[in-house]
Amino acid sequence: MKQLLLRSIRGFVLGMALGNLIAVLMSTFTGDGSIVAHELVERMGSETAALFIQTILSGVYGAIAMGGTSLYEIENKWFGLTASAVSHYLLTMLSYIPIALFLSWLVTWEDILFMAVLMTIAYLIVFLIMYIRYKAEVRELNRISSQLAVLKSGDTQGR
Repeated sequence: MKQLLLRSIRGFVLGMALGNLIAVLMSTFTGDGSIVAHELVERMGSETAALFIQTILSGVYGAIAMGGTSLYEIENKWFGLTASAVSHYLLTMLSYIPIALFLSWLVTWEDILFMAVLMTIAYLIVFLIMYIRYKAEVRELNRISSQLAVLKSGDTQGR
């Protein structure tokens, strides 16, 4: 529980920073000049209020995404790597879409579909990397276990 809280706090701070950094970069590339969506400014009544809401919701999303990494530490025969990855994917996807819609980061169905595909590809790549890494670790542990078994059997035969 302590790890979940610490990760969520770190995620909140990181989410606030990254959310606004991405907004600044997007504003720079589009030449728009505003780091908050115009639709959100209109809804909130001022750019300051919109920026505040964007910062807080970016932090909330960061907290959810970082806190959700605790799912990978559940040690249960029914909740392995695949279940952890799918759960974290669904948690982040199902929290990102409403936040992004509210902040007007996503406006059209095409935007939503594009982000869903992008996030899905990212998760598949991360899952594949983790799967390969864990498989190599298991192979190494099995090798060490076999060596220990051989050493133990040799030790008992020598007695």
